[in-house]
Amino acid sequence: MVQFLTLGIAGVQLISLGVATALMLVNTHYLRRAARWRVSIAAVVTVGFGLSFWGMLLANDIPGLPPLSPSGWLIAGAITLTTLWLGYSWGIRRQTQLAQIYARAIDQWAILLCCLELVLLTIHSLIVYWGFSSPTAPVLIAGAVTMAAIAYRSWPNPSNWGLYALGWNLELLVAETLGMIERPIINLAIANMALGVIAQLAGDWWQRRTGQHHIRSSWHTIPLVYGILGALLRWGTFTSSTGLFFLTLAVIAIGVGRRQEKFKPLVYLALLGVSVAAYEILFYQLRQASGAGYAGDGLVAMAALGTAIMYAYRVLSPWLRGYLRFSRQELKVISHLHWVWSSCLLITASAYPIKSSLMVGFGTGVFLIQYAIFQGRNHQNQRLGEIWVYLGFLEVFGMRMYWRSTAVAQMLSGPLVPWSGAIASVFAYFIYILPWQRWGWSKRPWFLVAIILPLIPIWENRLVINPISLLIAASFYVLLAIVNRQIRFTYISAALIDWLLWRWFGELQLSNPLWYVIPLGLSLLYIAQVDPQLRQLEQKQQRHNLRLLGSGLICVVALFSNQWAGIVAGVISVLVIFAGLSLRVRAFLFVGTATFLIDVGYQLVILMFDYPISKWVVGLIVGIAFIWIAATFETRREQMNTLFRNWMNELRGWE
Repeated sequence: MVQFLTLGIAGVQLISLGVATALMLVNTHYLRRAARWRVSIAAVVTVGFGLSFWGMLLANDIPGLPPLSPSGWLIAGAITLTTLWLGYSWGIRRQTQLAQIYARAIDQWAILLCCLELVLLTIHSLIVYWGFSSPTAPVLIAGAVTMAAIAYRSWPNPSNWGLYALGWNLELLVAETLGMIERPIINLAIANMALGVIAQLAGDWWQRRTGQHHIRSSWHTIPLVYGILGALLRWGTFTSSTGLFFLTLAVIAIGVGRRQEKFKPLVYLALLGVSVAAYEILFYQLRQASGAGYAGDGLVAMAALGTAIMYAYRVLSPWLRGYLRFSRQELKVISHLHWVWSSCLLITASAYPIKSSLMVGFGTGVFLIQYAIFQGRNHQNQRLGEIWVYLGFLEVFGMRMYWRSTAVAQMLSGPLVPWSGAIASVFAYFIYILPWQRWGWSKRPWFLVAIILPLIPIWENRLVINPISLLIAASFYVLLAIVNRQIRFTYISAALIDWLLWRWFGELQLSNPLWYVIPLGLSLLYIAQVDPQLRQLEQKQQRHNLRLLGSGLICVVALFSNQWAGIVAGVISVLVIFAGLSLRVRAFLFVGTATFLIDVGYQLVILMFDYPISKWVVGLIVGIAFIWIAATFETRREQMNTLFRNWMNELRGWE
């Protein structure tokens, strides 16, 4: 309390602090047998008085020495810190209890002084970078001495706080040094990246040296802090080298993350950072490229870069598994994600104008397709393997704009376009017959591709497709039906033949709808006749309905679509009736009979309106018919009933 009375009186305060220090030394000596906490408090107060005396002595100017400048105070603090820790090192090795108590008290005051020194150095560095001051040699000396003192105190078993203090001090020392150079911010960012790499390598070295699997957390944190700080310091600049900052940060994170299993998410994030850094470098090159401005070219370049990264993971997989401590499946997932990203970019690029990257896009697409298809080879999960093959062929379809720019595609886009269906059928045939299972793939996706392949060019070139090309494609599906014993493939052939006939009728300028309905109706009747499922007993009604639809479609259109409908409809209905009788098919008999009766009735109505006297003739004939039926009905009732029952019984046995 006496010290407060001497404030403002320099000489008296200096004497007072000296006397207080001496008294506390004596007091602590006599208290050495008291409770340990009492002695510890006394030792802390004693060291505090001693430091206060030393500080007041420096403030009042030591005789023969010039007054201390702010940087001089930093040097004095660093020297004092070093002295304290030397004293701590001497005291902690002593066997006496009092010496060890003083050593701990000195260490506590040294830690407090170290924090103050680092805070003051930090403030000075900020002032330098804000432009209010410039770095000086005394400040650098103070930082170096402080760092040496921290290193001396921490060796050989540094604590977390000791390592953090060293890292902080080193950052300040580098910042002060680089403050003397032009453009200090970007240089400081580069230096931080270098410090991050050095700290990460030092952590690896320390882990190998000590043989410890779990080292102090500061060995993991400090490199990351350096890297993040370097990335933040370069914020707002975009040059050809700024992507390297992200890349370096990612390398640091990988080095830290691979040390322990629980840090694996950090490795995932770092691998994402590697890709981001690569794209940042690419973005700069795209911005600087002459003639830039086509979004499609940029997207193609991005897709090509993603594809290169994807294959890098695949080619370097044996080395990466050991270095990153990843499993084969984890690396596969990363490669698959790059495949998805690159595929989306490449397909999206096709929606934008592309000036000079069509062939690059084609080559990128080839690699992406090859990757997907070969992922389906020898896959443990057959279903997933098939999905990969499907994805590969979907990408083939999605990158049509690129392969259309090739010489082969341009040749096909000329005189061979009408024959594209036939050419595709030939390719589909070879896809079908190749031994995919022997080569490691499932047969199913290739078989499906062979089915779909001819239909794509036929539909795309439907206006100019050659009739012979359609016949070849139809023959291909008939061949598939025969080889696979799957009659349903012929339905596609029937559809192609119907289309061929419709085109032919159109070229002949046949306008009667009956011409166009007959192929469709016959196709429906063909399906009803040969479909395996409809031939089952429980599908009998559905088969009957389909026959009614097919034959009814032809008969109804024939009945109402021609001025000579009476003759045409009559002939068709009679043919349908005879078909029903000969084939024992009820649907044909019902439709033919109904059509014939409607046609006869319709013709009688026309006849009566066109020739009035004919209605008397028709009426007379109908009357005579009714009289004959009435006269013979009673005598032939049993015979007619028997005939009707026999006919109905026989009809039930028909299809």
